[in-house]
Amino acid sequence: MGEVSFRGKVAAVTGAGRGLGREFALLLARRGASVVVNDIGVSADEARYGSAATASPDGRDPARDVAEEINRAGGRAVANVADVSEPGGAQSIVDDALRAFDGLDIVINNAGIVITREFGDLTVDELDKCYAVHVRGPFLVCKAAWPCLAKSGRGRVLNVCSVDGVLFGNMRHTAYDAAKGGLSGLTRGMAADGRELGIHVNGLLPGAMTRGHASVDHSLSPAAVIDMRPELVAPAASWLVHDDCPVTGRFYAASAGRMGLVFTAAAEGYQSAPDDFTIESVRDHWAVIDAPGQFVVPDTTAEYNEMRMRVFRSVVPPTGR
Repeated sequence: MGEVSFRGKVAAVTGAGRGLGREFALLLARRGASVVVNDIGVSADEARYGSAATASPDGRDPARDVAEEINRAGGRAVANVADVSEPGGAQSIVDDALRAFDGLDIVINNAGIVITREFGDLTVDELDKCYAVHVRGPFLVCKAAWPCLAKSGRGRVLNVCSVDGVLFGNMRHTAYDAAKGGLSGLTRGMAADGRELGIHVNGLLPGAMTRGHASVDHSLSPAAVIDMRPELVAPAASWLVHDDCPVTGRFYAASAGRMGLVFTAAAEGYQSAPDDFTIESVRDHWAVIDAPGQFVVPDTTAEYNEMRMRVFRSVVPPTGR
């Protein structure tokens, strides 16, 4: 079927100076995209990385290093060092794309921070810092980019979420989990509003050995040694922002060369006659209520409501006039 190409496309990747974002930017550029490489350089959680927080070898901003690497290889890239959580910073990413490449087709919201603390010791300020980068940042960047993505008619957004907060909670990760859960909700809402504009919005749940991963409790990682190179996630991210990728509002986990759908399901559960629905009926039918069988995976509110109506009518038939 030929090589997947991004020739003629313009992409903005946040948090692209290191780790996953760097690999996303490099692969898109190798396949022909012009790239705005965004990275603030020193993030709000920099102090916790210790030896993992390696600076650029020449002391410059990592965004500029990645952009120059792309340009030296014959690609097209510009660096942006703005803070995505600030409206002016988010707008500057779009402005740089328009100034350098006369458009913007793809946004990958990858910038993130990790704050680890026992819930009892967690502060509001730490929660706010996570939300600022993981939720406010993607919101601001996409608000600025939305007119360009709509004009394209085939705009693509990828929000880098996490298994933490989307699939499950993790110890000492409450602020991070809450923010990534918020980002998943933002992804679903943006996808719903983007459908009629031709904008596809999906979520990626990556697994890779990055600075963030290297600086957290390794007991939370797989016991067996597996190949967790960030570059093994880049093909998944790139496909999800390609014109030929048909899905929107979906989530996919990718790590170590594996990619798979992650979905939220709603079980049919137990339907009572409305007047018979009591605490006791909940208790007595708990095994059915708590079972994952007979479920739907809705893409829209309408699909969820269709299930609810169908189950309700199985017990309460419509009354004739």
